[in-house]
Amino acid sequence: MIRHLTVAARQLKQRAIQRILRHRILALNPTLTCDGSAIWDYAYNAPDSIKIGENVCVRAFCEIVVYRRTTHSSIEGKLVLGDHALISTGVNIRAAGGSIAIGAHTAISQHCVLIAANHAVVPGQRYINTKWDESRTGIEIGENVWVGASCVILPGSKIGDNCVIAAGSVVNGEIPPNEIWGGVPARKIRDVA
Repeated sequence: MIRHLTVAARQLKQRAIQRILRHRILALNPTLTCDGSAIWDYAYNAPDSIKIGENVCVRAFCEIVVYRRTTHSSIEGKLVLGDHALISTGVNIRAAGGSIAIGAHTAISQHCVLIAANHAVVPGQRYINTKWDESRTGIEIGENVWVGASCVILPGSKIGDNCVIAAGSVVNGEIPPNEIWGGVPARKIRDVA
């Protein structure tokens, strides 16, 4: 019985913390529309590591993790969402060990994953315990970009303005402006006409 109560108390505490962090983001960004199921995970004393433009929309079941400092990396984490950016249902954003910048009028579609840093692969060490690879960090997504459903955007990726990334693609590099890319790994399909 005591173990059950301990687990229940831990879960209630975690839910309360999540509500407080979400409420604080909403209070600091009055034009932000954010579903009540979205999880914001950031250091309470570092709200300036998150910059949100006007009329940004975050849909249901998103998880947004932003940590300026982490023991895994010396590179600062930061999140910037431009005006009218849309973060759709189930998107997972991990802005720790690098910055993630999403431009104005850009849509990140359902169930996409954006990762600012990855663990380094060190022979003989457990991968989850290694420092993060600091040679490829951060993500930059330009303005008026449409990232299709279930895409993965890996550390070091840059997507230019007016691009379209086809659903299910994996981006691991630089995409020039005004192009449509898709596949695993993503390759150019054609120019935006």
